[in-house]
Amino acid sequence: MKLGVTLPGWLRTRDEQPIDDVIAPVELVKPGLMLFCMIALVVVSSLMVIWSAHQYRVLFNQQQELVQQWDELQVEWGQLLLEQGTLAANNRVESVAIKRLGMRIPEQVEVIRDER
Repeated sequence: MKLGVTLPGWLRTRDEQPIDDVIAPVELVKPGLMLFCMIALVVVSSLMVIWSAHQYRVLFNQQQELVQQWDELQVEWGQLLLEQGTLAANNRVESVAIKRLGMRIPEQVEVIRDER
């Protein structure tokens, strides 16, 4: 039933398109495959970014641990140098030689020559 009133454009019925103008499903395969490939590449790329950021954090943490270990070893090395200096002092060597080894300072120096 037709009314004498003109309908707005969005409410009007459209004429059906002829079958020749409809896109065949086979023609949609190539663009669909390209879209799928692009989405897959974007997903793989984002996963690689996430993986590289994770690797960076792991390596940074390892580097920080090694720097801390190096600092501790530097402190220990300084303490060992101080201890070595203390143990090698002349007065300490002399007192250990007298107490532990029973050595004594000679009263008179004798020089013996071997003339053969």
